Amino acid sequence: MNIITLIKISWRNVWRSKLRSFVVIMSVIFGILGGIIMVAMSYGLNEERMNNAVETYLSHIQIHNKSFSEDYNIKHTINNLTEIEKAINNDDRVTSYSKRIILNGMLSNSNGSYGIQVKGINPSEEIKVTNTYNKIIEGEYFKSKRVNTILVGKKLADRLNLKIKSKVVITFQDENNELISLLYRVEGIFRSGNSRYDEANVFVRNLSIAKNLPNFSGFHEVPILLTDIELKDEVKNELIPYSSNNIVESWDDISIDLAYANEMLGAVLYIFMMIILTGLSFGIVNTMLMAILERKREIGMLMSIGMSRYKIFLMICFETIFLSLVALPFGLVLSYFIVEYYSVVGIDLSIVAAGLENFGVGTRLYFKLPNEDYFVVAIMVFIISIISSIFPSVRALKINPVEATKTI
Repeated sequence: MNIITLIKISWRNVWRSKLRSFVVIMSVIFGILGGIIMVAMSYGLNEERMNNAVETYLSHIQIHNKSFSEDYNIKHTINNLTEIEKAINNDDRVTSYSKRIILNGMLSNSNGSYGIQVKGINPSEEIKVTNTYNKIIEGEYFKSKRVNTILVGKKLADRLNLKIKSKVVITFQDENNELISLLYRVEGIFRSGNSRYDEANVFVRNLSIAKNLPNFSGFHEVPILLTDIELKDEVKNELIPYSSNNIVESWDDISIDLAYANEMLGAVLYIFMMIILTGLSFGIVNTMLMAILERKREIGMLMSIGMSRYKIFLMICFETIFLSLVALPFGLVLSYFIVEYYSVVGIDLSIVAAGLENFGVGTRLYFKLPNEDYFVVAIMVFIISIISSIFPSVRALKINPVEATKTI
């Protein structure tokens, strides 16, 4: 009996008990479907969190003075800014950039005080780098003719009971370490999707800071947006030589926890998928053991008429593998269409919006799964099916043909 004949026999044996085989195949299909959907949701959540951070406050690259990154002292502005701007403007990989004045201070009103970071911006430049202007839920984005207007986050507004046109005072240290207090009026309230960011950051016009600090000049931060996030390291390395006193960082240098989560996600999800498939393998093994017990007399007869134990082993292996391989394409195709559908439509999670904002995630979840991951899942299913086939096959070899043929 050659291998082709053995495969044909194994295939026919799978369908001798159609109901049992159908139940196993459906369990594998739903196992693959459930695993891939969970992986796609995790990828989607992680990408949403990363994109929200990049588009809201990180950008692809940021430039600071090295000393400013250590102590946030107002006097440590970016060195050689003119040459850096020239290089950025001549780089086709750069979509846009802006220049910010950064202050650490205290925002106060009659309801209390709260420590915040003030971002002094040029609204016409900042609108090209971040999406804060799209996140305004009350008021406007710097359309007032007044210079001393401020944008505050929704979480901060709730904490201090701020409304549109509310007055607030920002207190900070100038370059001589003297306290300066500036009066602002709330022009807009934004909700970025990250409640911790909304609570600790406010935006003002950089002119409102500069005119009150006559001895101050320069900028503390230059966020840069690129045509492709994958170019970040390449552009970063080219900007580093322009000044030894500055530090050039990509988004993953600034937000290490976000970068680490992004890096580890793939490995963790593969482990998660392997756990699901391993659980399914126990069901396959159990089904095949039941089939072997039911066919004990048959297997004994095959051994009695000269079928080698090696071929018995292969026959049971093929039967077990076929159960998984039949389910595999159905599981992958069904998963693919569901993931593609929800990658466009998304799932509304507004019911848990408050909890998601604590993690910097929006209220609509879009599935995402790289195409190569389907191939990886297929390989994992194939490997699990091979491993699952070993125990039932070994159990079949332990059947005594003399005793088996006597059973009824």
